Amino acid sequence: MFKLSVRVKIMMGALLGVFMLELLFGRTIWASRVPNNATVKYTNVASSPNTIIMPKAQDLFVPYILVVPLHTTVTWGNDDTTKHVVTTTAQHSHFLNPQAFSFQIPAGADAQFTFNQPGLYHYYDTTMSSWNATLSRVAANKNAEHFPLAMDGVIWVQGPISGLSNVAINSIPASHDDFSEEFQAIRAIGGVTWHNFDADPHFIGLALGWSTPINPADISLGRVGGTDETPGGETTTTLFEVPGLYYYHCRNHTIIDPLTNRVQALPMASEYPIPMEGFVLVLGS
Repeated sequence: MFKLSVRVKIMMGALLGVFMLELLFGRTIWASRVPNNATVKYTNVASSPNTIIMPKAQDLFVPYILVVPLHTTVTWGNDDTTKHVVTTTAQHSHFLNPQAFSFQIPAGADAQFTFNQPGLYHYYDTTMSSWNATLSRVAANKNAEHFPLAMDGVIWVQGPISGLSNVAINSIPASHDDFSEEFQAIRAIGGVTWHNFDADPHFIGLALGWSTPINPADISLGRVGGTDETPGGETTTTLFEVPGLYYYHCRNHTIIDPLTNRVQALPMASEYPIPMEGFVLVLGS
């Protein structure tokens, strides 16, 4: 996560206050950490809707985003000829990676993990990608088959999550083609405000090719001008009325990979190979 200056924090706090008024009056751990209440086991079970596959010589998790009910046992099937090491990222909150996991899956083997806490889980393979602690992002290794796509994945375990606000704020830091926050969660009806501290404009839109409950509504995001054209940069606020998981990106620094429907960084982006993408989890009230 980017470290913001006191001045920027004050500006973002003011923006958040304005947006809360709009809502009111305008309607508007990484390493080998397996918790005691969870088990990991290797099996030879058949593929199912709750299965994630590692195809041979692809360095990808398929599907990239998996949505499952609470208390589901998810199976990772390693169809590759090499071992893979699967672990949650270093980020942790009440809605992000509430259960950490880390395990090795030999070639041709499977592993299972039961999710007993709702939320978003972001995981990656440590042999083909790495964790960038400065940016709090997963980055692809250059030798990955589908570079610049990283070997990572997202699981949404559906269920109630307490303590969520109806508002959230995000930003584009100066001199960065990335968002300050990759994962956010709010309660519907709610909204997210994006502020652009970068000099260049950015065009925010949903990643195409996904179906409900991912990107369940066509929301208006659009252009956010930079500091070169507007002193201090521009702000845009989007209202989320339909619950679901929203997967978005900056359209002038990324493309959508047609094979996986994933956001892929363009070489011109300052954080390449890390894509300028984000997720907003919206839960019903």
